[in-house]
Order: sequence, then C-alpha cells, then structure tokens
Amino acid sequence: MTRTIRFRSILATLAAFFAVSAHAQPEPLAHPADLAFEQGRWQDAIDAYRELVESSPDDGLSWLRIAQAERELGRHERALETLEQARAAGAPEAMLEVERARNLLALGRRDDALEALEAADHFESRAATLLERSPDFDPLRGDARFERVVRNVRRRVSPCLGIPEAAQLDFWLGRWEVRAVDGTLIGYATITREDGGCSIVERWERISGSGGTSLSFFVPSRGQWRHVWVGSGGTLIDLTGALNDAGEMHMEGTLEVVAPEEVVAFRATWTPLADGRVRQKMEAFDVVSRSWVTWFDGIFRPLDDTG
Repeated sequence: MTRTIRFRSILATLAAFFAVSAHAQPEPLAHPADLAFEQGRWQDAIDAYRELVESSPDDGLSWLRIAQAERELGRHERALETLEQARAAGAPEAMLEVERARNLLALGRRDDALEALEAADHFESRAATLLERSPDFDPLRGDARFERVVRNVRRRVSPCLGIPEAAQLDFWLGRWEVRAVDGTLIGYATITREDGGCSIVERWERISGSGGTSLSFFVPSRGQWRHVWVGSGGTLIDLTGALNDAGEMHMEGTLEVVAPEEVVAFRATWTPLADGRVRQKMEAFDVVSRSWVTWFDGIFRPLDDTG
C-alpha cells in the first residue's frame, strides 16, 4: 500500500469516527418524567409518569408522583384517588399519608388531615422539614395534635436532640472573641451544632492567619464525648472525656505534631464562667520535666457582649 493510499485510509477512518460521534447522544441523567417533575412542569410529569405505570402498574412511586403533581395543579380530589392507586401499588405508607394530609387541608378537611398525619407518624414518617416549613400545614400550626406529630418526626430524624448528654457542651456554642488570660487578643471562633444536633463544629481563626477545625460529639455507647481537631499547621488532637461534677468538660488523649513528627499525652478542659464566657485550657505532657505544660489558655467572650 502506497503512502498516499494509507493516508487516505486514515482520513476516511477519522471522518467515520467523527460522523458517528456527532450523531451519538449521551444517555439522559434522569428519566423525562423525573426531569419534568423536578422542573415543575406538572402536566408533562403526569403524562410521562402515566406512560410508566401503563407498562408497570405496580410502580408505586410513579403513582405517588402523579398524585403530587395533581396536587400542585389544584386537583385535590383526583390526587386523593390517585394516592389510593399508589397505596395499592405499594408506595410507602408514611409518604402517602403526609400527601393525603396536604390535599385534605386544601379541601378544608382539618380533622381528616390530622388523622392522616397521625397515621404518617405511626408509619414512622421522617418528613420533618416538610412539616415544619411547608405553608400547606400553616392551618395546623399551634394545634396540639399537629405539634405532637412534628415533635415525634423531629426526634426520629434527629435522635441526638433527645439525648440530654448531647447538649452538655452547648455552653460553648456561639461566635466568640478569644483572648489570652492576660487580655491579648488571640483570634475568633464560631461554634455551632450540626448534623441534627449530633455534632458540634468549631471553626477557629487565629489573628496570625492560621486556623483549624474541630468536631466534638457524644458517643452514647461509651457515655463519653470525643473531640477531634486538625489545625492548618498540621496539629492533630484526639480526646475523649465527660462533664465532671464541677460542670466542666474534661477530656484526655493525644496531641500529634506533623513536623517534627511527635505524639504526646494531652488534656483539655472547657469551663463555663459565671459571666457567660468560657475558658478553654489545654495542656501537653512534657516527658523531660515529667509535668503538664500549658499549650493553650484562652477566654472565649461572646461577640454580642459589649461589656
């Protein structure tokens, strides 16, 4: 084969490749019915989901989506009928009952809506955000039955909120100015409860420019707290402990320094002060002097405290 023929063959192969690539369509990331639902194109979603249930009548979630789209279009009576089809197809009972309640409220059937929500609670609904924020449930806010359902659902979604020990470090929550015991400004810290109340996150900003983050959480199986810190300088702290009789959080563990590589015994105490401030004192064990040496000693003052 001559060089010219080989060159033409390569060109033909490349042309065929690009022609196929130009016509190839990527696989959609979601079904058209789901896309229509997500984009709020309710009638398109109904039509697309009905095509799905025609071929798969036991697709309970598609029936549920049809009912939800019908509710969005104000077709509440029809939505209630569709929900029964979703129930027959095996859709989750808790989701069905919450959806029934939304339609029943729109129709002015308050007592029936409350019964539906209590049924959803019985089926262990986890729709906490929907119940707390949706304007659909505004007519029920303040009603004892409704608020009981909301509390039950919230405890189910965020069980740590029901554990008294998980609140033991709440005195450290807030936005703080941090100073050394001699009054020198060291930096700022923001302490927040996260993950449904299961964790406390500290974000530390030293005025020198360094920083760090810690995660503290209560471990029910051990009856202890754990505190894990990582700093921008490569400092790692891992502690466990508990609230002592004086109301202080005391933990012990290790301090690890990345450079130079070193691991030493370490301990820390968080003390709530009478004026609303918090003192955090951390100590490292010096193997040479065989004594505890202060590593950090700071006073956290609430930034909204102008005194």
